Amino acid sequence: MQTLEKEIRPSRFTAAKMKWLLILSVIGPGIITGTADNDAGGITTYAVAGASFGYKMLWILLIIAFILGITQEMGARLGLVTGKGLAALIRENFSIKITTFVVLVTFSANWANVLADFAGIASVADIYGVPRYVAVPIAALLIWLIVYKGSFKLVQKIFLTSTVLFLSYVIAGYMAHPDWSAAVDGIIRPTMDMNTAFFYTAVAMIGTTVTAWGQFFVQSYYVDKGVSSEFMKYSRWDIIAAAFWTSLVAFFIVIATAATLNVAGVTIQDAGQAAMALEPLAGAFAKHLFAWGLLNASLLGLAVVAMTSSYLVTEAFGWEGRVDLKKESPVFYGLFTFCVFSTAAAILIPGLPLVQIIVGSQMLNTFVLPVLFIAILVLLNKKKLMGKFANGLFANIVSWLSVAFIVIMASMLVVMTFMPGSL
Repeated sequence: MQTLEKEIRPSRFTAAKMKWLLILSVIGPGIITGTADNDAGGITTYAVAGASFGYKMLWILLIIAFILGITQEMGARLGLVTGKGLAALIRENFSIKITTFVVLVTFSANWANVLADFAGIASVADIYGVPRYVAVPIAALLIWLIVYKGSFKLVQKIFLTSTVLFLSYVIAGYMAHPDWSAAVDGIIRPTMDMNTAFFYTAVAMIGTTVTAWGQFFVQSYYVDKGVSSEFMKYSRWDIIAAAFWTSLVAFFIVIATAATLNVAGVTIQDAGQAAMALEPLAGAFAKHLFAWGLLNASLLGLAVVAMTSSYLVTEAFGWEGRVDLKKESPVFYGLFTFCVFSTAAAILIPGLPLVQIIVGSQMLNTFVLPVLFIAILVLLNKKKLMGKFANGLFANIVSWLSVAFIVIMASMLVVMTFMPGSL
Protein backbone atom coordinates (compact mmCIF):
# COMPACT_ATOMS: atom_id res chain seq x y z
CA MET A 1 0.00 0.00 0.00
CA GLN A 2 2.78 2.47 0.93
CA THR A 3 4.59 1.70 -2.32
CA LEU A 4 1.41 2.36 -4.31
CA GLU A 5 0.86 5.68 -2.52
CA LYS A 6 4.40 6.72 -3.31
CA GLU A 7 3.77 5.96 -6.96
CA ILE A 8 0.44 7.80 -7.05
CA ARG A 9 1.45 11.01 -5.26
CA PRO A 10 4.12 12.11 -7.74
CA SER A 11 1.74 11.43 -10.61
CA ARG A 12 -0.98 13.52 -8.97
CA PHE A 13 1.49 16.30 -8.30
CA THR A 14 2.72 16.15 -11.88
CA ALA A 15 -0.83 16.24 -13.25
CA ALA A 16 -1.70 19.26 -11.12
CA LYS A 17 1.50 20.99 -12.15
CA MET A 18 0.82 20.27 -15.82
CA LYS A 19 -2.72 21.62 -15.47
CA TRP A 20 -1.47 24.89 -14.03
CA LEU A 21 1.19 25.18 -16.72
CA LEU A 22 -1.52 24.62 -19.31
CA ILE A 23 -3.72 27.32 -17.77
CA LEU A 24 -0.80 29.75 -17.66
CA SER A 25 -0.03 29.03 -21.32
CA VAL A 26 -3.58 30.01 -22.33
CA ILE A 27 -4.35 33.03 -20.15
CA GLY A 28 -3.22 36.49 -21.10
CA PRO A 29 -5.28 37.93 -23.97
CA GLY A 30 -8.39 38.38 -21.84
CA ILE A 31 -6.62 39.94 -18.86
CA ILE A 32 -4.52 42.22 -21.07
CA THR A 33 -7.54 43.40 -23.06
CA GLY A 34 -9.70 44.00 -19.99
CA THR A 35 -6.98 45.82 -18.08
CA ALA A 36 -6.08 47.98 -21.09
CA ASP A 37 -9.69 49.15 -21.11
CA ASN A 38 -8.75 51.03 -17.94
CA ASP A 39 -6.43 53.29 -19.92
CA ALA A 40 -6.05 57.06 -19.51
CA GLY A 41 -9.59 57.68 -20.72
CA GLY A 42 -11.02 55.01 -18.45
CA ILE A 43 -9.15 56.21 -15.38
CA THR A 44 -10.27 59.77 -16.05
CA THR A 45 -13.89 58.62 -16.39
CA TYR A 46 -13.84 56.66 -13.11
CA ALA A 47 -12.03 59.46 -11.28
CA VAL A 48 -14.64 61.98 -12.45
CA ALA A 49 -17.43 59.57 -11.40
CA GLY A 50 -16.07 59.30 -7.87
CA ALA A 51 -15.25 63.00 -7.54
CA SER A 52 -18.61 64.15 -8.88
CA PHE A 53 -21.02 61.55 -7.50
CA GLY A 54 -19.26 59.85 -4.61
CA TYR A 55 -20.25 56.21 -4.20
CA LYS A 56 -23.52 56.49 -6.13
CA MET A 57 -22.23 54.96 -9.36
CA LEU A 58 -20.52 51.87 -7.98
CA TRP A 59 -23.47 49.61 -8.90
CA ILE A 60 -22.75 50.32 -12.56
CA LEU A 61 -19.48 48.39 -12.19
CA LEU A 62 -21.50 45.17 -11.79
CA ILE A 63 -23.16 45.84 -15.15
CA ILE A 64 -19.78 46.61 -16.71
CA ALA A 65 -18.23 43.38 -15.40
CA PHE A 66 -21.12 41.31 -16.78
CA ILE A 67 -21.19 42.95 -20.22
CA LEU A 68 -17.41 42.90 -20.53
CA GLY A 69 -17.37 39.17 -19.74
CA ILE A 70 -20.15 38.43 -22.26
CA THR A 71 -18.71 40.44 -25.15
CA GLN A 72 -15.10 39.35 -24.63
CA GLU A 73 -16.14 35.69 -24.44
CA MET A 74 -17.92 36.10 -27.77
CA GLY A 75 -14.78 37.39 -29.43
CA ALA A 76 -12.50 34.84 -27.80
CA ARG A 77 -14.75 31.96 -28.84
CA LEU A 78 -14.75 33.13 -32.47
CA GLY A 79 -10.97 33.30 -32.48
CA LEU A 80 -10.38 29.94 -30.80
CA VAL A 81 -12.77 28.05 -33.09
CA THR A 82 -11.90 29.66 -36.42
CA GLY A 83 -8.24 30.51 -35.86
CA LYS A 84 -8.93 33.89 -37.49
CA GLY A 85 -9.20 37.46 -36.31
CA LEU A 86 -12.49 39.35 -36.32
CA ALA A 87 -11.62 41.60 -39.27
CA ALA A 88 -10.76 38.56 -41.40
CA LEU A 89 -14.09 36.91 -40.54
CA ILE A 90 -16.03 40.07 -41.36
CA ARG A 91 -14.24 40.29 -44.72
CA GLU A 92 -15.02 36.66 -45.53
CA ASN A 93 -18.66 36.67 -44.41
CA PHE A 94 -19.97 40.17 -45.16
CA SER A 95 -19.86 42.73 -47.94
CA ILE A 96 -16.83 44.86 -48.79
CA LYS A 97 -18.84 47.96 -47.82
CA ILE A 98 -19.41 46.69 -44.27
CA THR A 99 -15.77 45.64 -43.96
CA THR A 100 -14.53 49.02 -45.20
CA PHE A 101 -16.88 50.90 -42.86
CA VAL A 102 -15.79 48.89 -39.83
CA VAL A 103 -12.08 49.21 -40.64
CA LEU A 104 -12.12 52.96 -41.36
CA VAL A 105 -14.25 53.94 -38.37
CA THR A 106 -12.47 51.64 -35.89
CA PHE A 107 -9.01 52.69 -37.11
CA SER A 108 -9.94 56.38 -36.69
CA ALA A 109 -11.36 55.78 -33.21
CA ASN A 110 -8.24 53.82 -32.25
CA TRP A 111 -6.00 56.67 -33.38
CA ALA A 112 -7.88 59.06 -31.10
CA ASN A 113 -7.68 56.55 -28.21
CA VAL A 114 -3.90 56.33 -28.57
CA LEU A 115 -3.80 60.12 -28.60
CA ALA A 116 -5.73 60.13 -25.31
CA ASP A 117 -3.17 57.77 -23.79
CA PHE A 118 -0.35 60.09 -24.81
CA ALA A 119 -2.34 62.87 -23.15
CA GLY A 120 -2.22 60.78 -19.98
CA ILE A 121 1.56 60.48 -20.26
CA ALA A 122 1.83 64.23 -20.82
CA SER A 123 -0.28 64.84 -17.69
CA VAL A 124 2.07 62.71 -15.57
CA ALA A 125 5.04 64.60 -17.03
CA ASP A 126 3.40 67.88 -16.01
CA ILE A 127 2.93 66.59 -12.45
CA TYR A 128 6.65 65.94 -12.06
CA GLY A 129 7.85 68.97 -13.98
CA VAL A 130 9.23 66.95 -16.90
CA PRO A 131 8.87 68.71 -20.28
CA ARG A 132 6.27 67.04 -22.50
CA TYR A 133 8.67 67.36 -25.42
CA VAL A 134 10.98 64.97 -23.56
CA ALA A 135 8.54 62.56 -21.89
CA VAL A 136 6.25 61.88 -24.86
CA PRO A 137 8.98 60.98 -27.42
CA ILE A 138 10.72 58.75 -24.86
CA ALA A 139 7.46 56.92 -24.14
CA ALA A 140 6.74 56.50 -27.84
CA LEU A 141 10.22 55.12 -28.53
CA LEU A 142 10.02 52.76 -25.55
CA ILE A 143 6.71 51.23 -26.66
CA TRP A 144 7.86 50.99 -30.27
CA LEU A 145 11.07 49.20 -29.27
CA ILE A 146 9.24 46.72 -27.02
CA VAL A 147 6.79 45.64 -29.73
CA TYR A 148 9.07 46.03 -32.77
CA LYS A 149 12.15 44.35 -31.31
CA GLY A 150 10.57 41.97 -28.80
CA SER A 151 9.16 38.49 -29.33
CA PHE A 152 5.52 37.63 -28.71
CA LYS A 153 6.43 36.04 -25.35
CA LEU A 154 8.40 39.09 -24.24
CA VAL A 155 5.64 41.49 -25.27
CA GLN A 156 3.04 39.41 -23.41
CA LYS A 157 5.20 39.22 -20.26
CA ILE A 158 5.57 43.01 -20.26
CA PHE A 159 1.84 43.49 -20.82
CA LEU A 160 0.96 41.06 -18.01
CA THR A 161 3.44 42.77 -15.67
CA SER A 162 1.73 46.04 -16.50
CA THR A 163 -1.65 44.60 -15.49
CA VAL A 164 -0.23 43.71 -12.06
CA LEU A 165 0.99 47.28 -11.58
CA PHE A 166 -2.63 48.43 -11.55
CA LEU A 167 -2.46 47.38 -7.88
CA SER A 168 -1.32 50.95 -7.30
CA TYR A 169 -4.96 52.02 -7.58
CA VAL A 170 -6.04 49.39 -5.07
CA ILE A 171 -3.47 50.71 -2.60
CA ALA A 172 -4.46 54.32 -3.32
CA GLY A 173 -8.07 53.39 -2.66
CA TYR A 174 -7.22 51.97 0.77
CA MET A 175 -5.06 54.97 1.61
CA ALA A 176 -7.99 57.29 0.91
CA HIS A 177 -9.83 55.74 3.91
CA PRO A 178 -13.18 55.37 2.15
CA ASP A 179 -16.52 54.92 3.84
CA TRP A 180 -16.81 51.17 3.30
CA SER A 181 -20.44 50.98 4.34
CA ALA A 182 -21.30 53.70 1.83
CA ALA A 183 -19.29 51.85 -0.81
CA VAL A 184 -21.18 48.60 -0.19
CA ASP A 185 -24.45 50.51 -0.24
CA GLY A 186 -23.44 52.06 -3.56
CA ILE A 187 -23.00 48.58 -5.03
CA ILE A 188 -26.11 46.83 -3.75
CA ARG A 189 -28.57 49.77 -3.87
CA PRO A 190 -28.70 51.37 -7.34
CA THR A 191 -29.42 55.09 -7.20
CA MET A 192 -29.54 57.71 -9.96
CA ASP A 193 -29.46 61.47 -10.12
CA MET A 194 -31.96 62.53 -12.76
CA ASN A 195 -29.72 64.94 -14.62
CA THR A 196 -27.63 64.96 -17.77
CA ALA A 197 -24.28 64.90 -15.95
CA PHE A 198 -25.10 61.68 -14.11
CA PHE A 199 -26.35 59.86 -17.21
CA TYR A 200 -23.46 61.13 -19.32
CA THR A 201 -20.94 59.80 -16.79
CA ALA A 202 -22.78 56.48 -16.47
CA VAL A 203 -22.78 55.96 -20.22
CA ALA A 204 -19.12 56.99 -20.43
CA MET A 205 -18.22 54.39 -17.76
CA ILE A 206 -19.67 51.64 -19.92
CA GLY A 207 -18.42 53.10 -23.19
CA THR A 208 -14.84 53.40 -21.99
CA THR A 209 -14.79 49.66 -21.21
CA VAL A 210 -16.88 48.03 -23.95
CA THR A 211 -15.04 49.16 -27.07
CA ALA A 212 -14.66 48.16 -30.69
CA TRP A 213 -10.90 47.88 -30.37
CA GLY A 214 -11.28 45.51 -27.41
CA GLN A 215 -13.30 43.07 -29.52
CA PHE A 216 -10.71 43.05 -32.28
CA PHE A 217 -7.72 42.77 -29.95
CA VAL A 218 -8.88 39.91 -27.74
CA GLN A 219 -9.72 37.74 -30.75
CA SER A 220 -6.59 38.60 -32.73
CA TYR A 221 -4.33 38.14 -29.72
CA TYR A 222 -5.69 34.67 -29.01
CA VAL A 223 -5.11 33.78 -32.67
CA ASP A 224 -1.60 35.26 -32.64
CA LYS A 225 -0.88 33.23 -29.51
CA GLY A 226 -2.03 30.04 -31.25
CA VAL A 227 -4.74 29.05 -28.74
CA SER A 228 -7.30 26.60 -30.17
CA SER A 229 -10.85 25.57 -29.21
CA GLU A 230 -9.67 22.62 -27.11
CA PHE A 231 -8.60 25.18 -24.51
CA MET A 232 -11.95 26.99 -24.49
CA LYS A 233 -12.50 26.29 -20.79
CA TYR A 234 -9.27 27.97 -19.79
CA SER A 235 -9.84 30.95 -22.07
CA ARG A 236 -13.18 31.53 -20.35
CA TRP A 237 -11.43 31.66 -17.00
CA ASP A 238 -9.09 34.21 -18.55
CA ILE A 239 -12.10 36.31 -19.59
CA ILE A 240 -13.80 35.97 -16.18
CA ALA A 241 -10.61 36.98 -14.37
CA ALA A 242 -10.27 39.96 -16.72
CA ALA A 243 -13.81 41.19 -16.09
CA PHE A 244 -13.30 40.89 -12.32
CA TRP A 245 -9.88 42.56 -12.27
CA THR A 246 -10.92 45.41 -14.58
CA SER A 247 -13.98 46.19 -12.46
CA LEU A 248 -12.03 45.85 -9.20
CA VAL A 249 -9.46 48.42 -10.32
CA ALA A 250 -12.27 50.73 -11.41
CA PHE A 251 -13.93 50.24 -8.01
CA PHE A 252 -10.86 51.45 -6.14
CA ILE A 253 -10.40 54.43 -8.46
CA VAL A 254 -13.98 55.49 -7.76
CA ILE A 255 -13.76 55.07 -3.98
CA ALA A 256 -10.36 56.81 -3.84
CA THR A 257 -11.78 59.94 -5.45
CA ALA A 258 -15.16 59.62 -3.71
CA ALA A 259 -13.55 59.52 -0.26
CA THR A 260 -11.33 62.54 -0.95
CA LEU A 261 -12.29 64.79 -3.84
CA ASN A 262 -16.06 64.36 -3.51
CA VAL A 263 -15.99 64.93 0.24
CA ALA A 264 -13.84 68.04 -0.23
CA GLY A 265 -15.99 69.32 -3.10
CA VAL A 266 -13.08 69.26 -5.56
CA THR A 267 -14.01 69.05 -9.26
CA ILE A 268 -11.68 67.57 -11.86
CA GLN A 269 -11.61 67.04 -15.61
CA ASP A 270 -8.88 64.44 -15.99
CA ALA A 271 -6.87 61.85 -14.07
CA GLY A 272 -3.81 64.09 -13.82
CA GLN A 273 -5.82 66.67 -11.90
CA ALA A 274 -7.13 63.87 -9.68
CA ALA A 275 -3.59 62.82 -8.77
CA MET A 276 -2.59 66.38 -7.87
CA ALA A 277 -5.77 66.94 -5.85
CA LEU A 278 -5.18 63.76 -3.84
CA GLU A 279 -1.95 65.03 -2.25
CA PRO A 280 -3.41 67.49 0.28
CA LEU A 281 -6.29 65.12 1.03
CA ALA A 282 -4.67 61.68 1.18
CA GLY A 283 -0.93 62.40 1.25
CA ALA A 284 1.92 62.59 -1.24
CA PHE A 285 2.23 58.81 -1.53
CA ALA A 286 -1.37 58.54 -2.72
CA LYS A 287 -0.66 61.17 -5.33
CA HIS A 288 2.39 59.27 -6.59
CA LEU A 289 0.47 55.98 -6.69
CA PHE A 290 -2.30 57.57 -8.73
CA ALA A 291 0.15 59.32 -11.08
CA TRP A 292 2.32 56.26 -11.68
CA GLY A 293 -0.80 54.18 -12.15
CA LEU A 294 -1.90 56.64 -14.84
CA LEU A 295 1.49 56.41 -16.54
CA ASN A 296 1.39 52.61 -16.51
CA ALA A 297 -2.19 52.55 -17.81
CA SER A 298 -1.39 55.00 -20.58
CA LEU A 299 1.64 53.02 -21.76
CA LEU A 300 -0.30 49.74 -21.79
CA GLY A 301 -3.29 51.34 -23.48
CA LEU A 302 -1.37 52.98 -26.29
CA ALA A 303 0.61 49.79 -27.02
CA VAL A 304 -2.46 47.55 -27.09
CA VAL A 305 -4.67 49.90 -29.10
CA ALA A 306 -1.91 50.63 -31.63
CA MET A 307 -1.39 46.87 -32.06
CA THR A 308 -5.14 46.47 -32.53
CA SER A 309 -5.05 48.88 -35.47
CA SER A 310 -2.32 46.78 -37.05
CA TYR A 311 -4.27 43.56 -36.54
CA LEU A 312 -7.41 45.21 -37.88
CA VAL A 313 -6.04 46.36 -41.23
CA THR A 314 -3.81 43.37 -41.99
CA GLU A 315 -6.63 40.91 -41.28
CA ALA A 316 -9.16 42.91 -43.30
CA PHE A 317 -6.93 42.85 -46.38
CA GLY A 318 -5.54 39.34 -45.91
CA TRP A 319 -1.97 40.40 -45.15
CA GLU A 320 0.36 38.72 -42.67
CA GLY A 321 0.26 40.35 -39.25
CA ARG A 322 1.94 38.57 -36.34
CA VAL A 323 4.30 39.79 -33.66
CA ASP A 324 6.85 37.01 -34.19
CA LEU A 325 6.83 37.28 -38.01
CA LYS A 326 8.57 40.62 -38.41
CA LYS A 327 9.98 40.19 -41.92
CA GLU A 328 6.70 38.71 -43.16
CA SER A 329 4.60 41.46 -41.52
CA PRO A 330 5.87 44.81 -42.89
CA VAL A 331 2.39 46.35 -43.06
CA PHE A 332 1.62 45.31 -39.48
CA TYR A 333 4.72 47.05 -38.13
CA GLY A 334 4.36 49.98 -40.50
CA LEU A 335 0.88 50.67 -39.17
CA PHE A 336 2.03 50.23 -35.58
CA THR A 337 4.85 52.72 -36.17
CA PHE A 338 2.46 55.22 -37.75
CA CYS A 339 -0.07 54.98 -34.91
CA VAL A 340 2.53 55.44 -32.19
CA PHE A 341 4.60 58.27 -33.65
CA SER A 342 1.84 60.23 -35.39
CA THR A 343 -0.15 60.46 -32.14
CA ALA A 344 2.98 61.30 -30.16
CA ALA A 345 3.68 64.16 -32.56
CA ALA A 346 0.05 65.32 -32.52
CA ILE A 347 -0.16 65.58 -28.73
CA LEU A 348 2.71 68.08 -28.79
CA ILE A 349 0.88 70.47 -31.13
CA PRO A 350 0.01 73.64 -29.19
CA GLY A 351 -3.72 74.32 -29.03
CA LEU A 352 -4.71 70.84 -30.17
CA PRO A 353 -8.48 70.39 -29.56
CA LEU A 354 -7.87 67.27 -27.49
CA VAL A 355 -11.26 67.12 -25.80
CA GLN A 356 -13.07 67.37 -29.12
CA ILE A 357 -10.91 64.63 -30.63
CA ILE A 358 -11.49 62.26 -27.70
CA VAL A 359 -15.24 62.94 -27.71
CA GLY A 360 -15.19 62.38 -31.45
CA SER A 361 -13.56 59.00 -30.95
CA GLN A 362 -16.37 58.06 -28.57
CA MET A 363 -18.87 58.99 -31.26
CA LEU A 364 -17.04 56.85 -33.82
CA ASN A 365 -17.02 53.96 -31.37
CA THR A 366 -20.76 54.45 -30.92
CA PHE A 367 -21.41 54.25 -34.64
CA VAL A 368 -19.39 51.08 -35.20
CA LEU A 369 -20.40 49.09 -32.11
CA PRO A 370 -23.94 48.15 -33.28
CA VAL A 371 -22.63 46.94 -36.65
CA LEU A 372 -19.75 45.10 -35.01
CA PHE A 373 -21.78 43.24 -32.39
CA ILE A 374 -24.52 42.28 -34.84
CA ALA A 375 -21.83 40.87 -37.14
CA ILE A 376 -20.32 38.93 -34.22
CA LEU A 377 -23.68 37.43 -33.27
CA VAL A 378 -24.40 36.46 -36.87
CA LEU A 379 -21.04 34.69 -37.01
CA LEU A 380 -21.62 32.95 -33.67
CA ASN A 381 -24.88 31.49 -34.99
CA LYS A 382 -23.34 29.95 -38.10
CA LYS A 383 -23.22 26.21 -37.45
CA LYS A 384 -20.86 25.59 -40.36
CA LEU A 385 -18.43 28.10 -38.91
CA MET A 386 -18.75 27.43 -35.17
CA GLY A 387 -19.89 23.79 -34.98
CA LYS A 388 -20.72 22.75 -31.41
CA PHE A 389 -19.52 26.14 -30.16
CA ALA A 390 -22.30 28.04 -31.95
CA ASN A 391 -24.69 30.08 -29.80
CA GLY A 392 -27.65 28.29 -28.25
CA LEU A 393 -30.96 29.87 -27.29
CA PHE A 394 -29.83 31.03 -23.84
CA ALA A 395 -26.54 32.43 -25.16
CA ASN A 396 -28.43 34.31 -27.87
CA ILE A 397 -30.90 35.82 -25.41
CA VAL A 398 -28.14 37.00 -23.07
CA SER A 399 -25.96 38.21 -25.94
CA TRP A 400 -28.72 40.13 -27.72
CA LEU A 401 -29.89 41.74 -24.48
CA SER A 402 -26.30 42.82 -23.74
CA VAL A 403 -25.84 44.22 -27.23
CA ALA A 404 -29.21 46.01 -27.06
CA PHE A 405 -28.19 47.59 -23.76
CA ILE A 406 -24.87 48.76 -25.23
CA VAL A 407 -26.58 50.25 -28.29
CA ILE A 408 -29.16 52.07 -26.15
CA MET A 409 -26.53 53.49 -23.81
CA ALA A 410 -24.26 54.46 -26.69
CA SER A 411 -27.17 56.17 -28.44
CA MET A 412 -27.90 58.09 -25.23
CA LEU A 413 -24.29 59.29 -25.23
CA VAL A 414 -24.72 60.66 -28.76
CA VAL A 415 -27.98 62.40 -27.86
CA MET A 416 -26.56 63.92 -24.67
CA THR A 417 -23.44 65.11 -26.48
CA PHE A 418 -25.25 66.93 -29.24
CA MET A 419 -28.37 67.82 -27.22
CA PRO A 420 -27.11 68.33 -23.65
CA GLY A 421 -30.44 69.65 -22.42
CA SER A 422 -32.40 66.59 -23.50
CA LEU A 423 -32.61 65.15 -19.97
